[in-house]
Amino acid sequence: MHRQVSQETDYAITSLVRTPQDFYALWRGHWQVENCLHHPRGTVFGEDASRSRKGAAGLMYFRDVLLNLLHLNNLSPLHSIRYFSANPNELYRLLCPS
Repeated sequence: MHRQVSQETDYAITSLVRTPQDFYALWRGHWQVENCLHHPRGTVFGEDASRSRKGAAGLMYFRDVLLNLLHLNNLSPLHSIRYFSANPNELYRLLCPS
């Protein structure tokens, strides 16, 4: 099995004066938003495949609230969505604790 090595060159214009290592950290940090926010919504909720356009912003906010609620309760998003789909009363208990 051969692994192919590739090189990618990206260009950016900035007025910042930093070291190459600082720029690299800034560039990589930019993708943290994609990895931490957009990726979970796309994989757990299938947001990227959704054809819904009306109310899309509202659904996005609802999904963010739900992901944050799961995170605060130390629950895995993908496992939880599957579990709560089969046990909606448990989701209600999480959303409305007595």
